Order: sequence, then structure tokens, then C-alpha cells
Amino acid sequence: MGRLNWFQRFYWQRLAKPVAERELFCLLIAQPIASVLEIGVGNGERMKRIAQLAQLASNTTQLRYVGVDEFESSKDGAVHLSLKQAHQQATLLGLRANLIPGDLRSAMPRVAHKIGSSDLIIVSDSFDVQQPLSGPVGQWLRHITHAGSILLAAPARGESLVRVAIPGEESHRIAA
Repeated sequence: MGRLNWFQRFYWQRLAKPVAERELFCLLIAQPIASVLEIGVGNGERMKRIAQLAQLASNTTQLRYVGVDEFESSKDGAVHLSLKQAHQQATLLGLRANLIPGDLRSAMPRVAHKIGSSDLIIVSDSFDVQQPLSGPVGQWLRHITHAGSILLAAPARGESLVRVAIPGEESHRIAA
């Protein structure tokens, strides 16, 4: 979470893999943040990259990381950290972590009521970018965002993360 030199910036913006996450890399390098909500923690590799690249907001000493996943109870065939492994990894990375286990329908109300809004929201699987207020995440979008929040989502599993405009707010919310 320190300043990157020009070569490191170039690497993360142009060469780093996975290519599907380059929009995230560019955002983390350019935009200071205090909190991240990652929906779909998976194997925890993105959590490592977030901890490595995040530029902290000026009034922040530690990045608040909220992870929502089914963890070891997932039946999608992909590799997922167990809840205990995710807590251990977040602690080792120096993140102030809140991990919420469960499917999206049961986890999103808990995030909205217990955690509140985040500066950066990452939805890694099957988000309708054309109708962001639909689905289990979209129903709670207004509760988990604030005027400066940025939403990155993948339209389908394995596709690139793209910025999504959050409806109901002015277009200047998504700063470049």
C-alpha cells in the first residue's frame, strides 16, 4: 500500500495479469480509497492485489475490506478459501476485514445494515451492467454506495471488470 514508481505503475496498468482486472489495477493506483467491498472472494488472489495496490485515503490508516462469499460451502466448482483461511489471509495482508459468508440473497442485507457504504465495490460474477438495480446486489446498491463510490462488475464469470454507473446519482460519481 505504498507509492509505486513509474515502472511499477506501467506494469500494473499495461502488463499485469489477469487482464480482466486491469481496470481495477488502474483504479487502485489512481484513486485513494478507505474501503472495499468484494463480492466473490474466491481463492483470495484479488484480495492480495487489492492490499498491494490500494492507495489509502488521506484520513485512513488501514484499508477496510469487506468480503462476501459462500467460502467452503460454495458448490460452483471454483476454488474458494475457507472462511478461516480468508480471515488469516486478510490479517496477514494488514486489512481490517469483515467477511460475510453466505449466498448473495442472505449476505447483502447483512452488508447493507451492518457495514454500510464502501468506496469501491467489486462484483466478480454475473452482474447486469445494463440494469444495475436488478438482482441480489442491485437491490441493495443504494445502501452500500455513497456519492463517491465506484462500482466495478463483471457481466459474466471470467469476463473483464468494467465500471458501472450507479443509477439515481449524477454521472460525475464515476470519476476517471
